[in-house]
This record gives sequence, structure tokens and C-alpha cells, in this order.
Amino acid sequence: MNRDHSLFFCNPLGTGLASEYAHEEMSAQCLKHMPFRSLSRRLAVSALFITLCWSPVSVGAAVTTFIAEENAFTGPEQLEAGRRRVRLINRGTDVHQIQFLALPSGKTIAAVERALASRSPSLPNWLRRHGGVNSVAPGNEASVDIELEPGDYLLLCGIPDVAGRPHAMRGMVRALRVVAAAPSGEPAPRADATLRLTDFAFAVSGPLQAGARTVHLLNDGGQAHEVVMIRLAEGASARDFIERYRPGGLLNSAGREAGGVTGIDPGRQAFMHLDLEPGRYGLLCFLADPVTGAPHFSRGMWMDIEVKPVPVPPEGS
Repeated sequence: MNRDHSLFFCNPLGTGLASEYAHEEMSAQCLKHMPFRSLSRRLAVSALFITLCWSPVSVGAAVTTFIAEENAFTGPEQLEAGRRRVRLINRGTDVHQIQFLALPSGKTIAAVERALASRSPSLPNWLRRHGGVNSVAPGNEASVDIELEPGDYLLLCGIPDVAGRPHAMRGMVRALRVVAAAPSGEPAPRADATLRLTDFAFAVSGPLQAGARTVHLLNDGGQAHEVVMIRLAEGASARDFIERYRPGGLLNSAGREAGGVTGIDPGRQAFMHLDLEPGRYGLLCFLADPVTGAPHFSRGMWMDIEVKPVPVPPEGS
């Protein structure tokens, strides 16, 4: 359903996590005045989409699994520091995500809970975004690699329900302790392409063909950014998806949410493990500017992309 992503409001409605993420109540006026990129700026690159039914995992990679159900996560309460492969399985009936938020020294989960209870328009700005799995549809799963340092973390789902309340407000929040560990010595995954996130654009290093691929994400911007994947309907664009988006409403005729990576802070990185299918997709960043509250896609951070099939070699070659 199209109630995806973490939270943003063009006009904050006080649901408690609003401007920290960017995905829900978007007024008709806000949509009307979005300075979208010209369609001529669409990049004709073969690129990214997660078919989330069975996101591939490299042989031998240690995988930490979390299960999303209605209003709760299940999974480990402690992990070792380092690069961790996180898999999210959605056994609920709504789209879910898992965002890893690190607490700085001296801050506590209770302080975050107080902020949520106060219905503040944003999460505390001292929380650090380490990424996670974004926008997994019911019955599907996806995996990403993220970097975790020792310390206390908060895991949450910021996707809104039919009433516009983030799932975190309904109990989809939990604590995680990350403990120091010796370096594993495992090399970083081999990436088939790099996706750079800037203020405010996506840039793909090169085309991707269909099949099992790994994409390396780098946040080169000055703000936190995320990637939301949209499987576009025939003839539709990412712009169409945004214009038709209604939280808690009917299916969006322009496409459906299909995974991605939750917010990562400037300078951070993540790896998406994908099973790419041929077709047209959209990339969007819904996170909000911390000063203006405007969603990043309204400043140009959206892109239509195409995944090409693997060429069939000529007979006899």
C-alpha cells in the first residue's frame, strides 16, 4: 500500500516524527508547486530496483534477520560492531521499514520516547542515521549492509498507518545494543555500481543489467538522504507517483513501493543486495530539509530509471 516511508509533512501535522523522514501527508498545494525536474533530465541508465520476494545474499555472509509484523519488530537485542548485513522480512499487512538510529553518549532511549510522547514535529537532531531496509511490501523481504559502531541504538518504522500515525507511535520501536568486536577482515561486497546521494540528486555510476547485483550507496551531501524504490506502472513516472500519492489510501496507479535504504547521514555508506528485473522504476528521497521542511524530491531528488535485460549472445558465439 502507498503508506510507505518514514515521516515528513509539507505542513506538519504533529504525528511525532514528521520532518525527520519524508513520506506521508503531502497536501495538494504542496504537490502543485513542486519544482520537478524537466522530463528531459531523466537519465537513460540501466539502474536499480529491488524485486523483494527473495533478495539475494552472498554465500558465507552473516545475516541478521528482523521480522516486521503489525506494530512490532522481532529480532536480536544485541549485535557486534562492524559492517552488518540486515534482512527485513515483512509478515505484516502494511509496508514496513527498519531505521537504525544511534544514540550519542549521554542520551537514552527514554529521551527519545519523551520526544515521541510530546508529539514533536521531528525526531531529536542528535540521533545519528545509520540506514536500514526501506519500504518492504507485505510478504516480501530485502537486505542491505550498513556500518554500526558500538553503542545504543533505536530501531523504528516511520511508515504511517491509515490514520497517518507512524508505526513507531503504535509500538514499532525497539532498543538495540551494539558491542565492540574484533575486525572480521571480510572485504566489502563487490559493487556492480555506485549510487551517490547529494543535495539534491541521485547519480548512478553506470548501467546495471537484470540479475543479482550489489549497489554501493554513498551520501556525498550535507544532509541525511534515503532511497525509496518505486516499481512504475506502464507509462508512469516517479513524478506521477508523487502526484498520486495519498497516505493510507488506495493503491497508487503510478506504481508501488519496492524497497530501498532508510536515511543515512552525510559521509555514511550502505550496500543494497538486489535482484534486478527489466523495466522502469523510480528513485525518490522523501526526507525533509531540516530548515524548510520541504521534501528532498521537491528540490529535484527523484529520477526515472530503466533496468535493461541481459543481452542474449548470438547463436554460435
